[in-house]
Amino acid sequence: MKWGLVCKPKVKRSISLGKDVLKFLVEKDEVYPEKNFAKETGIKGYSLKEINKKADIVVTIGGDGTILWALDTIEKPIFSINSGGMGFLAEVESKYAIGGLKQVIDGEYNIEERAKLKIFLDKKRLPDAANEVTVQTAKIAKILYLQLFVENELFETLGADGVIIATPTGSTSYALSVGGPIMDPSVNAMIVAPIAPFRLSSRPWIIPLDKKIEIKLLPKNKETKVVIDGNYAENITTENIITITGSEKKARFIRFGESFYQMVRLKLVR
Repeated sequence: MKWGLVCKPKVKRSISLGKDVLKFLVEKDEVYPEKNFAKETGIKGYSLKEINKKADIVVTIGGDGTILWALDTIEKPIFSINSGGMGFLAEVESKYAIGGLKQVIDGEYNIEERAKLKIFLDKKRLPDAANEVTVQTAKIAKILYLQLFVENELFETLGADGVIIATPTGSTSYALSVGGPIMDPSVNAMIVAPIAPFRLSSRPWIIPLDKKIEIKLLPKNKETKVVIDGNYAENITTENIITITGSEKKARFIRFGESFYQMVRLKLVR
């Protein structure tokens, strides 16, 4: 088996665990460490694109941010080890890292596929979103005015700090913090959640993934950004149109059987 290894850079706990994982894996199989981690350990490194081509399984060590960063490029199954905070998307905590890897090597796992969003800025395809895409004001305390369309039909004219379009995976992240619902990952839908809307009537929507959402800025807007999974950002203007729908690509996670509902109960209900 060929492994990719991605660690959160410049964090001693993640780097230390990464070295232990690397030592364990190289005794058994080929390993392709991500170049930032490799630089800190003095070994040959690889880009995420190279890892995606070469590896069968990619191990991530860090928090949810590290997983989302990897998912920007990685399409192979991800085995995620939490060495950060909550680690909602991770499969095992750091103390169970080696035991979890042994279980993967023995083939005692399932692969869970989750939806991603396909995003266009006019005709330019942007990176897919595993969690969410937001259109938001770049100026603090300034209201953003926009229109939302589903299949070319206007369904909301919004004054707010912005709007979040989230996958079921992203329903437990940013969208949840603005009052969006928690969605089972098997539901083929996306959440449209306003950020601090000016009207009480503005509420989250659930839209099928096979529908096309368009976001258009109204003329009075200034300094607006589109942000994908907190990793990619680009300035947009009133001349641009953002188009979002379900992607043909999937986020793929290695799971041992713990249910989504159990994860919510353990990590979100306290």
